[in-house]
Amino acid sequence: MAYAAVSTVTRELHNGRWLSRVALTETEARDTSEATITGVPIQGTIIEYKATLTAGTGTTINPALGNLATFVASTQAHLGTSSVTAVHVHDQVPLRYDAPTGTLYVRSTPNSAVADHSISTVILIADGVEV
Repeated sequence: MAYAAVSTVTRELHNGRWLSRVALTETEARDTSEATITGVPIQGTIIEYKATLTAGTGTTINPALGNLATFVASTQAHLGTSSVTAVHVHDQVPLRYDAPTGTLYVRSTPNSAVADHSISTVILIADGVEV
C-alpha cells in the first residue's frame, strides 16, 4: 500500500469564538510523509495538538507544521515543530499561524524511514491570532 492521509475539519461556535477541530489519520507513513489539511482558518491559533503513533516499526514521532507543501524548516513556510519526541505528543502551547490558502501541511515524522506507520492526530484551532 501507499501513504494515505485523510483529514476532516469540523467547526463550532464555542463561547462566541469559532473553533476548528481537525482529525487526521495517516497510514503507511514514513519519516518524510506530508499530509495536506484544507479548510482551516487563514489566520489561527493552534491551542491543542495531540498525535499518537498507533502502529509501525518506529518508536516515536516529532510533528512539524508548515503553510506550504514541502516546507523547509529554515524558511517562513515552517510554522513549528513539536518540542516533544514521543509515541504520544500532547502539546498545548499556543502556536499562532498564517496560512494564506487555508491549508496546513503536517509531517508526523516517525523515527523510521520504513513506510509502515499509522498515526492519529487531533488539532484544535481557534480562529484568529490570540495575543
